[in-house]
Amino acid sequence: MDIFKRISAYKAEYEKLAWSGTFKEYIEKLRSDPSPAMTAHARVYEMIASYGIEEVNGQKRYKFFEQEIFGLDRAIEKLVEEYFHSAARRLDVRKRILLLMGPVSGGKSTIVTMLKKGLERFSRTDRGAVYAIKGCPMHEEPLHLIPHELRPEVERELGVRIEGNLCPSCQMRLRTEYDGNIEQVMVERVLISEDNRVGIGTFSPSDPKSQDIADLTGSIDFSTITEYGSESDPRAYRFDGELNKANRGLMEFQEMLKCDEKFLWNLLSLTQEGNFKAGRFALISADELIVAHTNESEYKSFIANKKNEALQSRMIVMPIPYNLKVTEEEKIYAKLIGQSDMKHIHISPHALRAAAIFSILTRLKETKKQGMDLVKKCGCTTARKSRATRKPISRRCKTNIPRKGCPASIRATSSTGFRVL
Repeated sequence: MDIFKRISAYKAEYEKLAWSGTFKEYIEKLRSDPSPAMTAHARVYEMIASYGIEEVNGQKRYKFFEQEIFGLDRAIEKLVEEYFHSAARRLDVRKRILLLMGPVSGGKSTIVTMLKKGLERFSRTDRGAVYAIKGCPMHEEPLHLIPHELRPEVERELGVRIEGNLCPSCQMRLRTEYDGNIEQVMVERVLISEDNRVGIGTFSPSDPKSQDIADLTGSIDFSTITEYGSESDPRAYRFDGELNKANRGLMEFQEMLKCDEKFLWNLLSLTQEGNFKAGRFALISADELIVAHTNESEYKSFIANKKNEALQSRMIVMPIPYNLKVTEEEKIYAKLIGQSDMKHIHISPHALRAAAIFSILTRLKETKKQGMDLVKKCGCTTARKSRATRKPISRRCKTNIPRKGCPASIRATSSTGFRVL
């Protein structure tokens, strides 16, 4: 393979995705295909569905997750159908923060990483194309240019829904650069990218004394205040906060419940009304999916604090348990070995299976039922069971697995073993 020829071909493919035109031309695009005007929640669901959905024994399996997530089919189905699918249909669940809650090393961060990478790839397809006002720091939806009085008529004609207002920067540019002529406003296609901070934002808590709310909502550019004369001038404000840059895509809160309270209050209006407060401006509209993850102990401490009731009511908690299937645990170890520099090393037969069985056993709890020990309970999660015993054992196991693999008394100590505290 000629490396440089392949790089040139990749660059040519990237350049083909570029598009720039007037708002009038963008409207003509929507007449033939309204999908670019979909919400961030709908975009995530369409991305997952584009990989294919299978139904096996009444349970849906999503091919998007099958290469990285193993043994969590029920949790993934609940996540996609109860949150992503419902939110894509503009049901009230989209006004909630998605909180992935589960034990350490359970796959929460992997799921979020897959969603971010999936969005980046999906935005490069025709179905997932994203268009924004050219030069807007928040990658504004161009339909926000349409006055509120005309929106119902435009929605009926184009078959779309228009929600939100122009950001302060675009409002000023519409007056100064385009003299109010919205049909002449330039629109461009943008590619969602975490590296370029387009459509994906990531916020990680640090020292509350040094971390500033500007990390979320942007900050005043003091070097330009003397030039523009006011802190309320959009040209004197940097719209570079994570909430600004995550517009039209996904916002990840790492270890959200460890954040200082002042960072979480901004999410109240963002989730419920789709806007947030920044600087000396009116509320700024944002269309983004907020995903957070935490462990069980942090969540219990959070809900025990009565001051957090308002934020708690705006969350939907999705448990991400440990895998309890031996065969799926083997796949996890095989994947980890394949990603390492040890993939050429021969592994003794049944070594991975023995490690998988050990791990599963440490995640199960003793039962008081006669004739049911941990080995039998572990066996009922594998496929190697006789037809005569599979169903009754599985039914008895389901009622005796604590929180479906999310016991608070177990934590990971290595990639292949767990220690009971």
